[in-house]
Amino acid sequence: MRWVKCDFQVQTPEDGAHWGDGDTRLGDPRRPLRTPAPDANGVVGPARPDEQRLQEVARAYLRRCHEVGLELIGVTDHNFSQKTDPRDWFLTHLVEQNKSVAAELGREPLYILPGFEVDVGYHVLCLFEPAKKVSHVWRVNKLLCKLGLDENERFRQGRPMPLRRNGANVSLKELIELVQGEHNGIVIAAHADQNDGILSDSRHIEDYKNQKLLALEVTSNPPSKRILDILEGRDKAWARSACHPAYVMSSDAKSLRCDKNGAPGPNAIGYRHTWLKMSKPSVEALRQAFLDPQSRIRLMGECPSDALTHPRITKVEVKGARFLDDQEVYFSESFNCVIGGRGSGKSSLLEYIRFAIGYEDPAAKSDEDDHALQRKRKVLRESLTVGSQVRVTFEVGNGVSDTLVYEPGRAVGPERWLDGREVADLKTVLRQLQLQFFSQGELSRMTSGSQGQAQVLSLIDAAVGAPLLQLNARERELKARLKTLFQSMRDAARIQSELDEAKQESVELERQLKAREAVKDDSAQSQLALEARRHLTRLQEDDAPIVGTIEQVLADLADAPVALPATASQWPNAEWFQTTASQLEEGRAQLAALIGQALSDYRQAKASVLCGDGARATLIAINAVQERFREACTARGIREDDIARMQELEEKRQAKLRLVEELQKRLADVQKEANKFPVVLGELHQVWRAQFDARCTTASDIQASVASQTVRLTTAYMGDESSFRAAWGRLAPPDKRGKLAKRWDDIGEDLFRRWQQRADASAWETIELARLEPTLLDTAFRENLHVPLLAHLGSEDVRPIWEDVRVSRVSDGIDVELLREDGSVAGAMSGALSEGQRNTVLLNMMLARGEGPIVIDQPEDELDSSFIYRTLVRDLRAAKTKRQLIVATHNANLPVNADAEQILALEARDGRGKPRAKGGLDRGDVAQAVLDIMEGSEQAFKRRSEKYHF
Repeated sequence: MRWVKCDFQVQTPEDGAHWGDGDTRLGDPRRPLRTPAPDANGVVGPARPDEQRLQEVARAYLRRCHEVGLELIGVTDHNFSQKTDPRDWFLTHLVEQNKSVAAELGREPLYILPGFEVDVGYHVLCLFEPAKKVSHVWRVNKLLCKLGLDENERFRQGRPMPLRRNGANVSLKELIELVQGEHNGIVIAAHADQNDGILSDSRHIEDYKNQKLLALEVTSNPPSKRILDILEGRDKAWARSACHPAYVMSSDAKSLRCDKNGAPGPNAIGYRHTWLKMSKPSVEALRQAFLDPQSRIRLMGECPSDALTHPRITKVEVKGARFLDDQEVYFSESFNCVIGGRGSGKSSLLEYIRFAIGYEDPAAKSDEDDHALQRKRKVLRESLTVGSQVRVTFEVGNGVSDTLVYEPGRAVGPERWLDGREVADLKTVLRQLQLQFFSQGELSRMTSGSQGQAQVLSLIDAAVGAPLLQLNARERELKARLKTLFQSMRDAARIQSELDEAKQESVELERQLKAREAVKDDSAQSQLALEARRHLTRLQEDDAPIVGTIEQVLADLADAPVALPATASQWPNAEWFQTTASQLEEGRAQLAALIGQALSDYRQAKASVLCGDGARATLIAINAVQERFREACTARGIREDDIARMQELEEKRQAKLRLVEELQKRLADVQKEANKFPVVLGELHQVWRAQFDARCTTASDIQASVASQTVRLTTAYMGDESSFRAAWGRLAPPDKRGKLAKRWDDIGEDLFRRWQQRADASAWETIELARLEPTLLDTAFRENLHVPLLAHLGSEDVRPIWEDVRVSRVSDGIDVELLREDGSVAGAMSGALSEGQRNTVLLNMMLARGEGPIVIDQPEDELDSSFIYRTLVRDLRAAKTKRQLIVATHNANLPVNADAEQILALEARDGRGKPRAKGGLDRGDVAQAVLDIMEGSEQAFKRRSEKYHF
């Protein structure tokens, strides 16, 4: 099916009294007699009617229809025509010239619906099947005669007469019975919101309530409030027992005029128009559209398809499959249904799409968990033998098309590729299609056990899209940073311990030295001399890294600069590049010279200071002090080995002091990094909160987007207790016999509850706060387990796990309630929902958000039947305007009530699935296929309706 631009009410120069353009008026007579030129023998034949003028005006009329983009017109001249000869009818010539004008313009011929406008107390349009030849026009004229307007009674003094039959006005009921019931036409109440329209007078209320009146025209978009109140059932006086008629817009054209920009003038061709979705223009297509206006009718504007940019599968070709006949299947960008009996290949066709795309179900269980599904897929895969081919043509943006070719078991090269172009990563291209695929039973598998809530959360995350991906990336970055900071904190504690030890050892060494009181003063002077010597050594050596860096800079500057390539002489303004290169090279040399000179000056200055007389005198003084110390030791009878011991002790003490100094510096650096931990942890908590806020906003949007309004979502910040228990279980003591291990689950339950009450940054931070306020861990504190608990988390084996858990997020809590039509709660995903109801919830949400195609194989098998019509149909109708849906089904509610734009009916013949019919329900063969396959035949359908007392 596709959108067709329609104008259901165009007048033509046929009605000279109302036609507004002088240059296209028809003369009288319309076909003046022309005497032909003499033949070769000079003989002049009889005069003949000349149709040239009629043909020229008809061609001009058709060209204007094409210029404004019309594809279907309803020709509705008042009372059809004043003329009796079909060759005088303007419509005759429109039909005859249609193909040739279209060929000149490179377009398809117009669909011309012949008809007329009649007065039954208000104006009504009657339209019939598209006319392809003049005989189709004659039938319309005869029908008007049957209605009571003979050819010589239709006009009086050039004005059309009201429709009367046997001296009485013809009612709308009679008109509809004859036009729609007997002659396969369609009746539309013309310009219903105007003075000569059906809605102008309350006398017409009963006519309006005729359920067989399917459509009427309005002249403004949107209609006025009074008109909308009638059309939407709010005006009780006009209310119909069932659905209200569709409303369309038409130009009521009486001119071909256009403005300077080519736009139609008032009441000119195309001035107002309607878009109708149909397989092929016909009266049945109009009837189907009028029965389902929300799905198939749009007023004015550009083609609705032009606004659709969502990814879609446009065509699938299957060749050489064992169970499916070779065929091409075209898909609508909206809602597609594949129907057929057992063995017809509808599931095979969808699975072939899955195989070709290489789609992997993200929630799929292992082979051991679902043998039946795996066996079925194995059989289907084997049905594509060597030489089989599946081609999937798809678009990821409006007009950007690719064809994926899949040849399983291909001997050479990959088994799937894009036809006509090479890509570095095929998966990236296919990922843009955003396909979601659900085989039979997959919805149930996805919602079994505790997976339902996880699936809902994953749907929400997918719907949040890029903002959440950015937050997740930031979360990973902060977690990695925090793990580094944990190491910094451990390093700081270790270095502090080493520092304390070094300080204490230096104190002990100093005590030993002080014990030698006999040489205390000399020892003190000797120690000072040693300190002075160390300082002098530092002065000589501390600048070595800086000098090395400068020397490396000089070496780098000495390297040749980047040379100009050989092509530089051909560059724009090449001389400038040459000059610039020379100048930069010269500047580089000057810079190197200046730095080299400065370094040389510094070395000379340093040498003059540290190697001069003052330095030598200082060393002499230091040596003198140390010599006096040795002499003092000798003078006081201290043995030589004691002197050596004192020197060793002093050297050790000095080494310890150097170590203390080094550790203090390292501790300052590491502690500076470790002090960032609270800030970075706070940033992580902010990211977690932002993730939750994004999910909350999207959950609200999803809830509002569910067309059936049967879903209510609730969220809780890090409220998924199962996620918390999984993380808490990682920390459990390995020895299950201890009291702490036995009470571990109870302590965790208490912790989760207390955290939710306090709303700390996370449950893990509640534990950290409990280090200072043990009563926060109520159960552990009452049973004197808080100290063992904190010791356990800090133990060497558990601490790395605790650090990982502390920066790990507990999943947000999500629950979904399924609502009945009265707003009451049928159940929640976390509680008493049946399998079918859980699946209904999940499918409703999937349809509400996203833009990629959804392919589902027989969803009705997994849904509660009571919800299919009331909720799923509404959600499908809403979703198909935003994304492509491809569904294999045997439930008539889906293709019929959800109004599938494309139905593919398959049937099993000779052991293979073969196409029976394709298109919309406005095609007779498709409607018959749906009736036979899904209702068991027309007779079966009628018998059931009798049983139900319909």
